[in-house]
Amino acid sequence: MNEKSKDGERFEDQLAKLEEIVARLEDESVGLEEALDLFEGGMNLARSCKTRLEEVEQRVTQLLENEDNEEEVEEEAE
Repeated sequence: MNEKSKDGERFEDQLAKLEEIVARLEDESVGLEEALDLFEGGMNLARSCKTRLEEVEQRVTQLLENEDNEEEVEEEAE
């Protein structure tokens, strides 16, 4: 599986953008409309990051299950 998300950005880059958005939202000088736009963008990034993490977790689980199955086959062959 590729390091990039469906939109072509690396997970780490998306996470960095999300951290920037959080920092901007914590800035009291940000107006309501800008804060709303930032929040919406942050929610989209968070959703994308969560999806990517779930994909990676599923892949790791599959790899571990395959490893366990291979070990069982080797034990039965002995």
